[in-house]
This record gives sequence, structure tokens and C-alpha cells, in this order.
Amino acid sequence: MNPEFFKTSKHFEAYLKQNEKLLPFYAENIDPDWAKLAERVTSSFTRTDVLKELIRQNTHFKDEQCLKNLELLKEKNTVVVVTGQQLGLLISPLYIIYKTITTLKLAEKLNKEIDGYNFVPVFWLEGEDHDYEEVCKINVPDISGKFTTFQADEKSSENGLSLNKRKLTEDIENLIQELQEVLQETEFSAELFDFLRKNYKKDATWIGAFKTHIAEIFKDSGLLFFSAGTETVKQLSKPFFEKVIVENKSLVSLFETNSAELIKAGYQNQVHVQNDKAYLFLSYENGPRRSLLKKENSFYLKEIEKEYSIDQLLQTLDENPAWFSSTVLTRPLWQSWLLPTVSYVAGGAEIAYWGQLRSAFNHLALPMPHIQPRHSITLIEPRIKRFIEKNKISIHNIPEDKEAFINEYFSQNKLADVKELFSGFEQDAIENREKVKRMIQEIDPTLVNPTEKSYQSILQTIEKLHDRLVNRIKEKEETTKAHLEAIHEAILPNGILQERILSSVYFQNKYGSEWINKIFNALSENFSEHQIVEL
Repeated sequence: MNPEFFKTSKHFEAYLKQNEKLLPFYAENIDPDWAKLAERVTSSFTRTDVLKELIRQNTHFKDEQCLKNLELLKEKNTVVVVTGQQLGLLISPLYIIYKTITTLKLAEKLNKEIDGYNFVPVFWLEGEDHDYEEVCKINVPDISGKFTTFQADEKSSENGLSLNKRKLTEDIENLIQELQEVLQETEFSAELFDFLRKNYKKDATWIGAFKTHIAEIFKDSGLLFFSAGTETVKQLSKPFFEKVIVENKSLVSLFETNSAELIKAGYQNQVHVQNDKAYLFLSYENGPRRSLLKKENSFYLKEIEKEYSIDQLLQTLDENPAWFSSTVLTRPLWQSWLLPTVSYVAGGAEIAYWGQLRSAFNHLALPMPHIQPRHSITLIEPRIKRFIEKNKISIHNIPEDKEAFINEYFSQNKLADVKELFSGFEQDAIENREKVKRMIQEIDPTLVNPTEKSYQSILQTIEKLHDRLVNRIKEKEETTKAHLEAIHEAILPNGILQERILSSVYFQNKYGSEWINKIFNALSENFSEHQIVEL
């Protein structure tokens, strides 16, 4: 059973239940024939030069499992299980961790169960993204449990640039110092903050700091990393971008058709397809990343009034492939073009837009991978667990609204006797009102309305007295109220799912590496339910 505070979309629920109307939009069901899928991927994959670049990007890892996976990439029967995410500062929010754990667990499971193929976990570093507001903040509870937000400054000269072109500013050192001051000091704090200061420092690349940090969290797991923004990958990707340019009209038409069919089946589009977009980004002269738009027989960048014929754009691609990058709808295609991807680990919103892409995969003769839902988790710390047990709280019945949660608790628990008593008052008043109304109707009908008003006044007086008693008891239960607020703020900080807002650094500081191990060991393979994990 999912907790009351965990909401899912109609599309995501239908995917988990493998609804017959939704299945045609995906190449594989949620529990595919893995050997058959792996054979389909390996038989169609020819870009070993890209795998060499993947190996090169991970040669600095020296742990045994990474070295083993790098060797496996040289074999023809190796496929990859991929996840990816925007590069949130200090690995924020938490669901980045959960996507990675799901990827590792799936690869581990397939390596044990499927003979004849190797499954290697890969994290796609989304360094091409340029939405700085999405990645520059971290949120943590301070020592008192109060929600605190930190934000990394942006250089004005980097506005609009992809993350893989950005460097950290000198304010990062102050941010880390302030973060350390608000977090509880533990036996893990000194080592953690020493690592953070060495990793997140002025002029360190954004993508490099993210990669080093998440690699540290998942060290010895065999997780590999892939950046599609390198010069080598862009050179190797010229045939893909050329195909997207030359066949742009057909490709966007397929996006539209697939999306319209999805709506006809009863599901909303996660991405609104616009036929004036080419679904590529162009960083003209390595500047800000801009959406490439199209006219009937040409392409253009609106912001700088730069127009290209198809031939001119192809020439630009040949001379400057680093300028080109994918969008939300072309990145999955590019990913499967670059890597032998057997499965992609996704959140609910990602699963929804992948459902708009099957026709495009077919058009480009690319095997559409299996889509694996990521784990969704709420972590319960020991202090919060004590509060929950002391106050006999059912986690699954906690609503999103904090005030509603507190009011409902007092009504159902501390005020049970008051509720029962006043419920009796109201019921007696209602029953007597009907008897009196019948009697008055017989004696003097003109008194019916005044009597009704009197009873309304009586009921209002009872309600006011009830509310006064409720408030008085609440005043006497400040400790309980503080516990309830702490419970709600820990599970739904600022009314938002914990996994969507908190930074992993909070848990690293408090629990060292043990929190990751506990999550690994606690998770079941039931992806249809939001899981509660006690630390």
C-alpha cells in the first residue's frame, strides 16, 4: 500500500500495471525476455569506438569491480543498464541516489539470472543541460530540524551555458562552510567536509565535482560514468545529428503522431510537441545553449537571428559538432545510438515522455530499451521513528498538508473523548430539532423558521465550544505538537516528497556510508509501491 502522501500520475500507474492501452507505446513490457532483448541490442550495435570512449572516461577508477566492468565492455555480449540525471549540487535531490541504486541492483540481478550476457551499470552525466535553476540549490534540515536552503552563485558570463562548460565560483567555499555550521557534527563530519572542500572548490568544473562526489558515494559498486559532451563523443555523434537534421520533418511528425495516439489512448503528453522546433540545441560559437527552430526549408536561432539552410547546418555540424546537443525527446534516441542500452532507469515523468518516442526509435532503426521504474523511498531516521512510535502514528496515513495532519491527530487521539461527547451533543440536538419542528408545525407553523434559527444557533454554539476545547488541549500538548511537526517536516519537508528536495550530503554527514548500505539491503523488487526505509 502506498502512503497517502505519495501521489502518482495516471500514466505511471498504468505503466506499473501494464495497462493494455499503454503497452503499445513501449517496445518492452516491465518484465521482458532479457536474453532476447540483450541479443537484439548486441546484434544491432556497431559503435565500438564509443565504447572505447566510455572506457577512457573511466580509466581513473581503480577498484576491482570497475576494472572488471571496463574489461567487459570490450566483449560483444555486453550491454549497459543506464540512468541519468541533471547534475544537482551536492547530489541533490535524493532521487538521484535512488535512480543509481535501482540501476546497480538491476544490473546485479541480471548478471546473476541471465546467462550469456554481461550487464554493466552506467550513469549518463547530463552535462548538456543548461537549466541552472534546476541544479544550483541544496536543501537540508539543520540541527533543530528547520529546513535550510543554500544556493551556488552563477557567473554572469556563464548564463545559458551547458553545465559541462561551467565552473564553480569562489562562493562555493562559503557555502560549504555555512553548510557545515548548520548540520549536526558527527563522527563522519570531518572526513566528509574535507572531501567536499577538496572536490567543490573555485574553478572546479561542475560536471567533474558531481562525478567525483557520486563516484565516492558508490565506490566499489562498479558504476561507470558517461559524458556525452566531450569533443570525442561529439565527433563520433556527427552521423546521428546529421540524420536528425536531414530527417527532421519526418522525425518531428512522428513525435506528434505518437503523442496524439497517446492522448487518444487516454494519457497526457509529458512533453508538448511543437512542430516549429527541430528538437536540437545549438551553442553558436560555443556560447549559450539555444533551441534550434525550423521553418519550411531552413533552421534558425531566434535569439541571434541566425538562419541556416539544411546544407549550411550540415556544414556547421561537420566543422563544429561540439555546438550540437539533444533535447528531452532526442536524448533517449542519441543514448541508444551511442551505447548498447538494454534498459533505462527512469522516474515517472521520464517514463511518460519515453511513451512518446517508440515511432522515432523505429524510424531510426534503433532498439528501444526496456524502461525500468526507479525506486521511490522515504527515509525514517531513529529520532523520527521514536516520535512516530510514541504518538502511535501510521506513516501511510500522513497527508500532504501539515496542519491537516496535526488537527486530525488531535481530533482522533487526544481529543477522542471530547469528540465523542460533542458528537452526542450534536446528534441529540438534531434529533430533538426534528421532534420540535413537527410539534410546532401542528401548534403554530409561523414559529417554524424562528425555531430553526434557534437550533442553528445552538449547533454553532456547540461547535464553538468544541473548537475552544480543542485549542486549549492543543496548548497543553505543545510537546506532542512539536513531535508531529518534526515527523511531517522530516517526511514531507515543505510539503514536498523527501526524495524530491533533500540533499544526500545531509545523510552522508549523519550516517557515513552506512545509509547507502541500509537502503540497498532494505529495498524489495516491488516498484509499484513507495518504500519506507528506516535508518
